[in-house]
Amino acid sequence: MIIKHITLTLTACFLFTSCSKRIAKVSNANTLGSDETLNILFLTSDDLNFDSVGAYGSVVENATPNIDKLAEEGMLFERAYVQAPSCTPSRNVFITGNYPHNSGVEGFFSVDFPQATLPEALRNNGYFTGVIQKVIDMTPTNNKAKYWDYVGDYNKMQSRTPSNYGFAFDKLIHESKKEGKPFFASVNIQDPHLPFFRGEKTKEGFDSTPPSYIFKENEIPLHPVLPQYDNFKEEFTDYYNTVKRGDDAIGQVIQVLEKHKVKSNTLIVYISDHGMSFPFVKSNLYPQSVRTPWIVVWPGNIKKGIRDTKHMISAIDLMPTLLEITNTPKPGPLAGRSLLPIIKGKTQPDREQVFVEHNEGPTADPRPMRAVHSKDFVYIFNAWGTGDYIATFESRWYRSYSSFVELSKKHESVQDRLEFLKYRTVEELYDTKNDPYSKNNLIHDPKYAEVANNLRARLETWMRETNDFALEGFSVKNDLPKLKTFMEKRISISKERATRLEWKRGNKHEGRPKGKLTELGKSNLVK
Repeated sequence: MIIKHITLTLTACFLFTSCSKRIAKVSNANTLGSDETLNILFLTSDDLNFDSVGAYGSVVENATPNIDKLAEEGMLFERAYVQAPSCTPSRNVFITGNYPHNSGVEGFFSVDFPQATLPEALRNNGYFTGVIQKVIDMTPTNNKAKYWDYVGDYNKMQSRTPSNYGFAFDKLIHESKKEGKPFFASVNIQDPHLPFFRGEKTKEGFDSTPPSYIFKENEIPLHPVLPQYDNFKEEFTDYYNTVKRGDDAIGQVIQVLEKHKVKSNTLIVYISDHGMSFPFVKSNLYPQSVRTPWIVVWPGNIKKGIRDTKHMISAIDLMPTLLEITNTPKPGPLAGRSLLPIIKGKTQPDREQVFVEHNEGPTADPRPMRAVHSKDFVYIFNAWGTGDYIATFESRWYRSYSSFVELSKKHESVQDRLEFLKYRTVEELYDTKNDPYSKNNLIHDPKYAEVANNLRARLETWMRETNDFALEGFSVKNDLPKLKTFMEKRISISKERATRLEWKRGNKHEGRPKGKLTELGKSNLVK
């Protein structure tokens, strides 16, 4: 189906000017490659907490001036989320437009996805497609040529020097000009993913290129999600210095747009793939885990400095948005909805919840979790929270987790928090308005029984309509022996699958599972 040309209503013109003319040019094959054709820069950070960004209220001054400038130039979404809290599953939502349990990209392995991804669809519509860094995390399979005309992958160099991103992006634009095509560029800044900058070369091989400013420990207050002890200060300061270096890289990329004089006809979408790599954040489903900065810059079309606080949006909405803007045919079932009406200044109904999930991390140990976030609450279902399994979050490999363990020997409150981190419980409910860091589980508080039941019903409806395998566990959540049977089944499936997968990282195997897309139902919950 070809999406119709976009026309404007007079009421939207104050926000969105000259839109129909520009989009008509983008959608006309005869004009592809002309100066007026819309380029797309999809710019991402890696493991960046939404509230580490100045425009989202960071208490650290001047950590993200380049991201903040993007917010000043465009539209910032206050309530934006990603679907998954780890790299490969999250990033594949961006380019498949589907939930991980539908696309099949549940972990860090390749999947035979049955329809065109975002770069493939845009390429078929005349775009030159390019990716810089995070290449294997940005596609269902490791076949780079299937998706990208240009690949700037510096993994062998193990370098996060900000100028490297500018150099690679400069080359990408040159190549697109040679082809006479507009570009769709996925530029993925690796910072502030671990290992953090520490002023020295790490054993992992990353260089010691410093950020433009190095913060001292006394300049960085601890994040409230962490226990408030000095044990965490060194690593959290290292995190912010890595945030700063990542922002420097973003500045380099934007300078390349200006150098080529294409910024005026480039749509910029900036997102982080999930929250920071600290306990209770990455690989979890709390607000700190899945809320993301989301900024859209479209010169001449979006009024500067707009902040949307009304709509809850998520990663599944990216692909339908870009397809509609470029009048690119929809390749098949997509879980999200285009954000174009919101960008045009309209109110979009049924934007009062988002659904998120976690299935497994790089170790391939199944830990199915599902959650529904509303504007004031989050309800989480942990299929593994029977007391028989330990969390497999990535941050347990790093200093912050070691600090947790050491402090737990001295402080009972930290010990209790650590035990909850490791074992969790089957259900969690948090008042995110009054408890933004999810520390007071209300699931057994009778005052919140109605809220819990409402969110359970929403989550169950979504799981049914998206054919979610975790529904089998959710339906027996009150029967721990049966829930454990469900978990043992998932573990057995994972062990068998591990012998034949083509892994994104580590050992390579020949086979690939096939994604099974589901035509979504008509419920308002999943429109």
